[in-house]
Amino acid sequence: MPRNAIEDSLEPGPTPLRRWTIAYRRQISPGPDGLPRLRVLLAFPALLVLLGIALVAFGVNGSSSGQFHKDIAYGSDPALIAGEPQFTRSDEWNVQTVWAIAQIEQGLPLENQTFPGGMDATVPQDLPRVDWSVIFRPHLWGFLFLDAGHAIAFKWWFPGIALAAAAYVFLVTVMPRRPGVSAMLAVGFFFSPLFQWWYLATTLWPAAWALATMTSLIWAFQSRSRVSRWIWAAIIAYLTVVMAMGIYVPFIVPAVIVTAFFAFGLVIGEARRKAAFPQIVARLAPVVIGGVVASAITVVWLYEKRSTIDSFLGTAYPGARSTPTGGSDALTFASAVGSSFTQALNAARPGLLGANSSEASTFFYVGIFLLPVIVWIIARQARAHRRLPWELIGLSAAVVLLLAYLYIPGWDALARLFLLDKTIAARVRLGLGIASLGMLAYTIRYLDTWRVKAGFRLSAIPAVLFLLSQLAIGLVAWRQLPDMLEPVQLWWLWALLSAAVIFLVARRRIRLAATAFLVVTVAGSGLSNPLYIGVLDLRTTALSHEIQRIDDADPRTWVGVGNRLTTAILLESGVEAYNGFQGAPSPGMWGVIDPTSQYEYNWNRLAGVNWLAAPGEPVVTNPVADQIEVTFDACSDFAQENVAYVLSSDKRIDTTCLSEVDSFELPRSTQTIYSVEPRS
Repeated sequence: MPRNAIEDSLEPGPTPLRRWTIAYRRQISPGPDGLPRLRVLLAFPALLVLLGIALVAFGVNGSSSGQFHKDIAYGSDPALIAGEPQFTRSDEWNVQTVWAIAQIEQGLPLENQTFPGGMDATVPQDLPRVDWSVIFRPHLWGFLFLDAGHAIAFKWWFPGIALAAAAYVFLVTVMPRRPGVSAMLAVGFFFSPLFQWWYLATTLWPAAWALATMTSLIWAFQSRSRVSRWIWAAIIAYLTVVMAMGIYVPFIVPAVIVTAFFAFGLVIGEARRKAAFPQIVARLAPVVIGGVVASAITVVWLYEKRSTIDSFLGTAYPGARSTPTGGSDALTFASAVGSSFTQALNAARPGLLGANSSEASTFFYVGIFLLPVIVWIIARQARAHRRLPWELIGLSAAVVLLLAYLYIPGWDALARLFLLDKTIAARVRLGLGIASLGMLAYTIRYLDTWRVKAGFRLSAIPAVLFLLSQLAIGLVAWRQLPDMLEPVQLWWLWALLSAAVIFLVARRRIRLAATAFLVVTVAGSGLSNPLYIGVLDLRTTALSHEIQRIDDADPRTWVGVGNRLTTAILLESGVEAYNGFQGAPSPGMWGVIDPTSQYEYNWNRLAGVNWLAAPGEPVVTNPVADQIEVTFDACSDFAQENVAYVLSSDKRIDTTCLSEVDSFELPRSTQTIYSVEPRS
């Protein structure tokens, strides 16, 4: 046998780890068009769907409806798995969830009948109902075939999984050889504080739409398959209607701005590659056609809802809101960048970061802090006379525009062209978060493509800047608001880890950076919302049973006087009542409460309607912009003519014209049912 053959036979083969690595790289290698193969594109979203099915099957969700448990029962809540219900999330547990159960009790009508005169279930509350528009409200599908607890779980996870999947698909499209990194970054992005503290469909769908639309644009220009381009166009058309029907413009505007700037950058990049104009148009045609179809569906829906929308836009709050430019200050900036202090929000101690945990929530803006590295990338490409990274330039320009809106006054007319006056500072962070993720992805893509890394000093600059910003916040809090730091004593560790993420990305240690990013975000916001089984359904209480028994025997109108439980239990019991969080005000209801329209400014608003005991005809006030307080006297003309029953926890209530029907001793209040009697 020849010597070379003998040596070859004696040479050890590749190790199992090496063979696995080779096989893995072969599996994740992109297609000839540079896009991820279908198995890579869909693998992680498929895992998310399986996880979602399991969570919904067990009824596990993040609702804070358990906030009512201490109002109706003693001891611990058996449905609470981990974390604590967040009082600050009242938009979820005291509005959305309560109204959802009210809808279930009433049979999912298109017009909820709680308020006298009715309330549109679609705008702006987006309640579960049965009508054609539910085709475009996928998070509400569970209410059509599941019980309340499982339907709430379905509603909770569907938009969240859609967001995480959209983030992954975007990231792996930009970085097709890094599916593991893309998955970690997508999960970390999902756990961003702003998403967790504003966890509603109206928050999550605009972000999912933006990421999916940016992905579709990349596929439009790179994919060799016409079928794939049309599939993406159909997805975007659907998601556009989904986002539009949420009608929460303050989150939609920044998402659209970032997507538009990215699209411009992408088109300019294609043009600089010498792609002919007809070719660019042909590539974009499916997306444009999808957008036209989506716009047509949205216009039909808006026309159908025009009276409700006109009433909503005509409210005193929020009404046709127009926010001027340059309204932010140093504290707003601290709130936006203070991601290392996220755990303070979980303990409801935002301190100098905001009025409450939701308003203080933000993102870890890795991509934005990488701007010095991005400038280096642009300069490097320019010096080498290579194509500029127009996608990065477009995303960076969007960030500059949004920051200018926040901090530079005096250009309101131009800002209105971008509809920036229809959003507010805390909502602009959504756009900054989306842009930051895109900037991070394209920075990694550039470093991978050219197999380069930023110099040590350049890499250290943004990391040190981030660290200094956290130290400044920590120092001010330590001196002025030490209570803010008590629940987040490891803020310095999260600051160091976050700075390390920025440094490691610039040095092209991407897997380490993605791992640290995941740790920081999950540690900060992983339990911002509780893990809860089902939903705390107030219809199961003896008090609700009695309310329903009385109302079934003699269906009349109720008023709830007292605390939040009083209002919630009337709504969930399905009776007609003058309580609840209203969208567009009901003319029939307010016409009898305030027949002379003396208090129209106070009640003509998106707000919760609550009652307190006081003598005389109803007086309407606003303790805060989104709350309406109305006084109640059973002997008043209003009560005598329009109210049959009262549920009260207010001990000050005058019982002169009331007759007690039943009373329930609860842990935090005594809830008494009265019938209204004629005054003598």
